[in-house]
Amino acid sequence: MITVEDKLLVTKEINEVTIDYVKKIVFRKLLMTFCFELKQNTKRITGLIQRLNFYGIDAKPIELEFELLEQLENFIDNLKKEERTALYFWVLNQRYLHYLDELEYDDDTYSESEYDKKFSRELAYKIYEPNNSNLRQETVQELNNFLCTFGDCKLNSV
Repeated sequence: MITVEDKLLVTKEINEVTIDYVKKIVFRKLLMTFCFELKQNTKRITGLIQRLNFYGIDAKPIELEFELLEQLENFIDNLKKEERTALYFWVLNQRYLHYLDELEYDDDTYSESEYDKKFSRELAYKIYEPNNSNLRQETVQELNNFLCTFGDCKLNSV
């Protein structure tokens, strides 16, 4: 952790390394969990992905949507703390402009340094309090979007 006067600093390089870690390690885990199950020492395609393939990503029944969301919740719960934190950084990157727009919409009376400080604190709060800040739910939504995009690309090419 890089700190100056008790302030957490996330440099561009640290952010890039964190996002790269998510893409190479955490997403691999997610896709392996989502796509394959281990049965008698062999990997089989999961029933979930088979049903998503049958219905299609956009036309899936609500029960299937709930099953997917439950699997994503379980996936997040089973990650190591470091993996989960890195995943939260990825979500912040995915939704950065949305967060920026939210803050700009709320109040435009801040000076530039006050604005930067307030925005940085809001992002840090999301990381440190993912359940209270809605970051946990946003993470499930972003992973759902990721899997649907992945599934749509893969299913259309089959």
